[in-house]
Amino acid sequence: MLRSTFLGFKTATSALTVSQNQMDIVGQNISNVNTKGYTRQRVDINSVSFRTNNLKYGLTGVVIGQGVEATGVSQYRDSFLDLRYRTESSKVGSQEVQLSALSDLEAVFDEITTDGLDAQFSDLLEQLHSLTSSPSDPVLEGVVRTSAEMLTQMFNNYSSQIQTIKDQQQTYLKDGAIEKVNQLLDNIAELNSQIKADNISGNPALELNDKRNMLIDELSSYLDIETEVVPLDIGAGRKIDELVIKLKLSDNNMVNIVDRDKYAEFSSELDGTSDDVKVELAKNIDDDYTNTNLTDLIDKGQIGGYIKFINGKGDFTDKTDVDSQTKGIQYYQKMLDTVANKFATEMNELNISTNADGTITGYLFAARNNSGTDDYTGFTARNLKISDNWADSTNSYIKNTTVITSGDNTGATDNILRMIAKFQEKMDFATGGNPTDKVLFKGSFQEFLSFTTTRLNLQVSDVETSYETYSETQFQIEYSRNSLSSVDLNEEGVNLLTYSKSYNAAARLMTTIDEMLDTLINQMAR
Repeated sequence: MLRSTFLGFKTATSALTVSQNQMDIVGQNISNVNTKGYTRQRVDINSVSFRTNNLKYGLTGVVIGQGVEATGVSQYRDSFLDLRYRTESSKVGSQEVQLSALSDLEAVFDEITTDGLDAQFSDLLEQLHSLTSSPSDPVLEGVVRTSAEMLTQMFNNYSSQIQTIKDQQQTYLKDGAIEKVNQLLDNIAELNSQIKADNISGNPALELNDKRNMLIDELSSYLDIETEVVPLDIGAGRKIDELVIKLKLSDNNMVNIVDRDKYAEFSSELDGTSDDVKVELAKNIDDDYTNTNLTDLIDKGQIGGYIKFINGKGDFTDKTDVDSQTKGIQYYQKMLDTVANKFATEMNELNISTNADGTITGYLFAARNNSGTDDYTGFTARNLKISDNWADSTNSYIKNTTVITSGDNTGATDNILRMIAKFQEKMDFATGGNPTDKVLFKGSFQEFLSFTTTRLNLQVSDVETSYETYSETQFQIEYSRNSLSSVDLNEEGVNLLTYSKSYNAAARLMTTIDEMLDTLINQMAR
């Protein structure tokens, strides 16, 4: 079989067309070198050959192809690197939120740059020592009372600052992270619809894919996610890919949060029966997953970081509770309440007396309640105050002795010395008021405060180390992604020269074939 006379033109024309396409792609890449999220593109090409399998008589001799063709445009992107990046991003997001919140909490317990509770305990101890020189002096006792009142106000202030941090984190979760996640899910689902429509019409929609990938990367900092590509048969032997995003839960289950053009919605509210925050699926699109309360199942991403910080109770809950695994703001609030309750209870026990009618008097500290009267149980850092009776007293109120004699006891100091000794006594600080409760620490008031502060400092340091480790890993993965996917001007310049020479060579091929054809037609058989 004689090769078609004009087939060479088809080969040269295809080479010209593909070379032009490749130069167009190089121009597209160079023009988007500074475009955020842009992924380097390439022309997918393959050679065109004769198909002889259905011919009655096959070709003999050397079979030469029909040139080259462009089958489409694709991107330089590695799905494995995307998966690794997004996995690390969720870890970074969780640690970043906890580090920021714990650092704010650390500033409240700062005993180095500012005079805090430890210094005020020392001041009260010093004033009690001064009172031993004249135990019945109302002026000296007034100084003690002022120091004790400042201590209670400092407890109140610490508790108020902790509550402010908690309220801020709840706001950041509800009005910040949750709203942002819902917006990202909506936008990704909308892009899924647009990309599907473009793919059906034959447009690869690479720029829309870039936008979607950027949104998915951002979403991965809030939640631990995994993407899945689902092929869709659109007929005529063609298939397009559709995107599904799954949320990975701590119990190894997954729930769809984006399914093609459908998307889930999250909500965050305070638990009505506790101080915990709840994260739920306000709109669930996964029929196979019916549990909408995901609070205890989200452990990564910024959402997981907020949950851990706000709900973390550490030793103050059952060890089977997921909240026992982290020490969040509720843990440190309860630690502060523990020392406040222990201090007020012990000091009151040393000063109270039981009258003949069974009434008890002499309470130094009280718990503030809504009715305006004093309670003498349930002390917390927030409600602690000096008792109204002590505040209103103009005479000596602190019991200076426990020894009852018929003589003058105004100079006795044994009970005041007991109060002073209580500041140095090694006591058990437990999670509650029952003997079976877990003991947190054995030591003095100030040692327990130091223990709490040190534990917080160590936790901040640990979270900071984890954050830096995850961030470095994420950076290395991002560097690998950029090496593959971002535009390199040097490389594109080389490609431009290569494709330009290829175009010129194809043009020269066409000229040569034209000259050969002219020789064949006009100069043969003359």
